[in-house]
Amino acid sequence: MFKLYKCSFRKAHSFMVIGSLLSGLLAGCSGQTTSETESSNPKQKDPVPVELTLAPYFLNMTDEEFNQVLIQPLKSKYPHITLKIVRDDITKLVTAGQTPDIIYSANSRFSVLKELDIPYDVSEFVKKYNMDLSKFSSPNIDWIKDLGPKGEIYGIPFALNQMALFYNKDLFDKRGVPYPKEGLTFDEYLELAKKMTYFEDGVQYRGSLPTNPEFYARVRSLSFVDPKTNKAALNNDQIKSIMEQVQAFYQIPGMIQNGQKPPGWDSFTKTQQTAMYLNWIPDTVGFIQQAGGQLNFDLVGAPSYKDNPGVTIDHGAQMMVVSKSSKNKEEAFQAIQLFASPEVQTILNKKSRLTVLNDESIKKDFLADVEVAKGKNIQGALKVKSAKMAPPNPYHVIVAGKINAAAETFVNGTKDVNTLLRETQEEADKAIEQELANKKK
Repeated sequence: MFKLYKCSFRKAHSFMVIGSLLSGLLAGCSGQTTSETESSNPKQKDPVPVELTLAPYFLNMTDEEFNQVLIQPLKSKYPHITLKIVRDDITKLVTAGQTPDIIYSANSRFSVLKELDIPYDVSEFVKKYNMDLSKFSSPNIDWIKDLGPKGEIYGIPFALNQMALFYNKDLFDKRGVPYPKEGLTFDEYLELAKKMTYFEDGVQYRGSLPTNPEFYARVRSLSFVDPKTNKAALNNDQIKSIMEQVQAFYQIPGMIQNGQKPPGWDSFTKTQQTAMYLNWIPDTVGFIQQAGGQLNFDLVGAPSYKDNPGVTIDHGAQMMVVSKSSKNKEEAFQAIQLFASPEVQTILNKKSRLTVLNDESIKKDFLADVEVAKGKNIQGALKVKSAKMAPPNPYHVIVAGKINAAAETFVNGTKDVNTLLRETQEEADKAIEQELANKKK
């Protein structure tokens, strides 16, 4: 099964920077820079070299991505700025007094950064450098604005993720079952999974892998934590309905074999014994590349609820945050503004991740440079709308881990949903209490 919060794009595709795009970076961002000002006056000295550190927090990019998408464009635009990638736990870095200048994180993790007192309000720089926030797509920029009740801007959008339903065309053709269609509902998805789960020639095929409860909760924009009480919000009718959806997949005959969990993503990309795979587009395309790119696949937009058609899981937006403790805040912002520029976003969008810019001329080329994605229904899969993002909560991760793990007990089917929710609620509450106690020490 996929993990919603680990969005690394593992792929073997070689990243090549388009020369004309990089040369365009010299005029990419609005606002006159220090180097530009000083170059107009030969009597002034060259700008002082600056090293910025950037740490990915629960997100990752390959070294090649970091180099081609961030490091090289930054060096081209600002020769005096060097970017160093720090791959270490953010809490350890803060404790050691080594908080990075920039944190690359999912917006769902912002509350943890806030508790660590990391995010710096960059609204002054947004104004100084005439950064147009209206150029970013909704709901990501709206969510970021909501983080600052008094107009603070605690992060700048960098990339979007998007969920899609991938399917193996050969397996569907073999069974004579029509391919998944755009606008698929969760009920239709379940029925397809049942039709495509069968045993043949000694091989157990599965229609799809069970999806964890957190996915469905995000489609419904539900929070797992009550912000007023800091208690888990699991033992209720909404979460019960979600757990019953998850349970329905585990109950498909043939899904469970010998009391073992269903296989992972490689059963779709490598052994090709799973007909459908619901996952993030960049991740899955990367998995297909890793498997050799021989899979005869296509994709459609992720399923939605019948009572809210065309709306699926939020885009898992990613953002860049400047640290309060940074001694080079302005340079850090200049770097982030560059990363959000059309020039860099064009490279990013073609190579790996969906642009955060509300610019169809860029979006239309999503994954255009990725060989296995050519000719696929990428643009069709992007047409589904993003659900509203639930407010961030520092204990969401704890509770999400508990409820996702609880769903896996459906493998043995020994507990009913009501019992499972009651026990998981108690476990999650104790875990939150322990976390609160640790903070007081």
